[in-house]
Parts: sequence; structure tokens; C-alpha cells
Amino acid sequence: MPIVQISRIQHRRGKRTDLPQLAAGELGWVVDEQRLFIGNGTVADGAPAVGNTEIVTSGSSAFTTALSHTYKGYAGDSTPVGTAQQRTIQQRLDDYVSVKDFGATGDDSTADITAIQNAIDEIYKDTDKDDTRSRRTLFFPAGTYRINAALKIPPYAHLVGEGPDKTIIKNSGNNAVMVMQDDEGNVGANIGNSGATTPTQIQISNMTILNTVAYGGVSLDRVTKAYFNNVKLQGSYAHGGADASNSKGITVTNSTAVYTTTNVVFNQCEFTKFARLVDISDDSTNIRFHDCDFSTAYHGALIGAEMDGSTAGKTNGPRDVHFTSSSWSNIGQQAIYVKPTAGADAGVGPRNIISHGNYYAKTVANNFEGIGSLNEVPVIQYDNDECSSVMDFFERSDLRRSDGSSHMNAAPELQGIGIQSKAIKSQTLANNTSTATTFNEYPALAGKGLKVVYKIVRGTLDRTGELIISASTNGVNYDDTYTESGSDCGVELTAVLDNKDSTAGNETVALKFTTTNTGTAATIDYQTTILA
Repeated sequence: MPIVQISRIQHRRGKRTDLPQLAAGELGWVVDEQRLFIGNGTVADGAPAVGNTEIVTSGSSAFTTALSHTYKGYAGDSTPVGTAQQRTIQQRLDDYVSVKDFGATGDDSTADITAIQNAIDEIYKDTDKDDTRSRRTLFFPAGTYRINAALKIPPYAHLVGEGPDKTIIKNSGNNAVMVMQDDEGNVGANIGNSGATTPTQIQISNMTILNTVAYGGVSLDRVTKAYFNNVKLQGSYAHGGADASNSKGITVTNSTAVYTTTNVVFNQCEFTKFARLVDISDDSTNIRFHDCDFSTAYHGALIGAEMDGSTAGKTNGPRDVHFTSSSWSNIGQQAIYVKPTAGADAGVGPRNIISHGNYYAKTVANNFEGIGSLNEVPVIQYDNDECSSVMDFFERSDLRRSDGSSHMNAAPELQGIGIQSKAIKSQTLANNTSTATTFNEYPALAGKGLKVVYKIVRGTLDRTGELIISASTNGVNYDDTYTESGSDCGVELTAVLDNKDSTAGNETVALKFTTTNTGTAATIDYQTTILA
């Protein structure tokens, strides 16, 4: 628009109660409130309305009164949202809470423990803790937040970062990175005292929880309904190191019959560089690990090792713990070891520990010595009942070659008291094989019961059968029961013991076949179930 007139800028000053209607472009300084206004001018001059407009200054209350926000949707002004309500900028900004609002820096040098704990306590514990409106999401912008004491997580805490290795909570004290607290601030064995609300409905996502010393990641103390999503838990354990009982990625403590840790879910999380990635001995139920990655540890998941069947909180041990669709690598000992203290498993102890659809890499359970080590141990060991492995993949077994050419007795994929259901396999049985030839091997260490359900197709001939095998280091017996669609398909299946290395005992069961000469090879599809 053209400049009509340039005039000397007029201004007034005085108290807020004395502020008049200012002329167009005239300034008014409110001395008692340190606020600045300018006159709108008349509607005839093009002003949207007659009045005064506040100019934002350091003394302005614009965030609470003058400025406003109205949700307009993705289309903006072109298609207004008719039901949207106008709110102040202060109200709009308070929907979102950052730890930086409380003084945390995330610069990897400043001690942020006090600022972060103040933020957590202020939102979830100290102010209006019984008012659901106070339970906002606490945001951690990308950065490294240094702490030297455990963060205490109260009921309804919802902590969100910008992603693993972007938002990092980095501990340097001799303690876990996070422990639980009730809404009165009690921790450990005092959680729940005097009717306090125990930790519940806790959500933590999109961050790295890092301990730079040989202590824990997160201690699940008397917590119910805790959910971890896209969280990386990282310790200081070095590949090939010895066990260290304080170095636990996840553990449960102080759980009792009254205050039992239950309903905990880890989804798309990473556990790495703790001596024990998961170590749970206290009474607890319904803990889930789904689509997670476990790597670089002495033990993967150690379940029930410190329960004794008598101490309060350690009478039954963990129950209903599931590991599904996850990957495991660079673990010196067992990936999953259900290990109740001797004498504590008579009617008690861990139950329903399930491995389903997991990938166990060749670097698991061989004492960090690689394939073919005499120090191999079972990948999964269940020393208590009601446990199972279903459709898991064991790379170590696959690399040993199923044709019998491996030079060592394989340590079992699963050992102890458990059932293992393996994925279906399909192999070709060559025509006119008069010498019994191995087509798969199974460890027989400490005895195994195997059921092989199969279908053989040879040209137009079909056979469906079940091969039952009872094996130990001393002998093997089998029974092959089948039904054929027509005449004999000319395939015989057998099972024998084999001793493949210098260790004592015949520790491998070899499945073998012979075929007659019909001019056609046979195909066998089979699924194996193993009672460990």
C-alpha cells in the first residue's frame, strides 16, 4: 500500500487502568505492567476492528491472555474447522512437556539427574497426582543426559525420546539406570506402604538407557502394566568377558504375593552389553519380549537362578515369560536358561517359559569360541517343566550339516525339561541307496524322545507316517508306523547312535534312509518334535 503520510510517532504512558483508545499507530506504554500497545486505527482506514493491539515484550502476558491458538486442520484457513476452540498459547504449549523445561541440557557434560527427577516428580508424583490431567507425556529431545543415580519412575509415567542412539540417558553411578517408585516416593521393599499407589501404567519409548558401569538397566520393582517400546538397553559388558551378577539389563526385585510384578511388555527393544541381558528370579508373571534383539552377553535370559522356594518373593519364581520373534547373537552361554536353585523346583519354580519363532545365531552358546567348540552348551536349557521351544531357528545346527558329515557331537538346541517343535523340512532321498545314509542328526545328550511326522512322495506313490525314537547316550530304539496310498514306496527309515568326537558317550542320533531302485528319487517332508 502507498505511504499516505509520514508523521512523528506519538506515544503515551501511564497505568494500565488509564490506557485510552489509541490513535492509529500511536503507542501506549503501560508503566505498571511494562507492556506496550499500539492503536489499530479505524475500520474505515482498513483496521479489522477498533481497539488496541499489544506488542509482545519481555513483560508481556501474551502467552496467557493476548495471543491465542485455534486448530485449523491440514487445510488451514481455506477450510476452517468449525468445532475448534480458541485457547491461549500458554495452554497450547502446556500440552507438551520437555525435560528441558526443568533445566535438563542433554549436552553429555552437565549432570542432569536433578532436573530429570524434578520433571518426573512434578508431573507424576508431587502435583495433582490423582488428577488424570496432570499425567502428561514427558519428552526427551535428542541428546545425552548424564545421571549418576537411578531415576525413580512413578505410576503413570510416560517418557518419550526421539529414538535409540538419539535420546540417551547415560548413567555413571553404581546403580541401575531406572528403578520404580510409588506415588509417595517409596522405593524397593517399601513400595506400596501406607496404601500408596504402586507403579502402574508406565510407558517408556524411543530412547537408549545406557549404563557405563557394570550395574543394571531397569529394575522392575512391584510394577504392573509397564510397556517399553523401541528402547535400547545397553551396558558395559565386553564380548568374551566373565559373568557379573550385578550387570543385568532387566531384572525384577522386591516382588511379593501382594505386590507382584506382572503384565510387562518389551516390544522392538534391543538388549546389549550386559553380562545377563535378562535376569529374573523374583515371583512375577506375564512378561513378554516381542521382536527384540539380544546380543553381546554372558547369559541371554537367566530365569529363576536366585529363587529358593522359601524366601518371600522368591517362592515360585517367574512364570509365563515369553520370547517371540526375536534374534539372539554373541552370547557365550545359553540364550535362555531356566535354572531354579537346586531343590527349589519340586512343584515350584519357573513355569511356562516360551521361545517361539526366534532366530539363534551361530555365535550363541559356544563360549565365544565359534562353531565346533568342545565348550558348546545347549542354546536353550529348561531345568524346570512346562516350558517349550516352538518353530525356532538355530543357525549353529544348520551349519553343522544335516548329512552326517559334521565332525563333532552337537550340543542340543534344547536341553532339560521341555518340548521343542521344529519347523518342517523337505529333503530328497536318492534312488537306489542300499547303504544307510544320514539325512538329519539330533543331539542325544542326556536322553531324548523324538517324534518325526512325515510324508514321502515317490512318483505316484505316497506314504504318511510317524517315526518314534527313544534315545540316550547308551542306546536308541525306534518304531516307524505308516500308511501308504498304494504299493510299497521302497523307502526304509532308521535311527542309530553316533559318536562324532572324543567326548565320552554316543551323543548324536542319526536319521538314516535306504531306497530301492525304481528309477525315481523320493521326497520326504517332515516335522520333528523333541522331548528334551
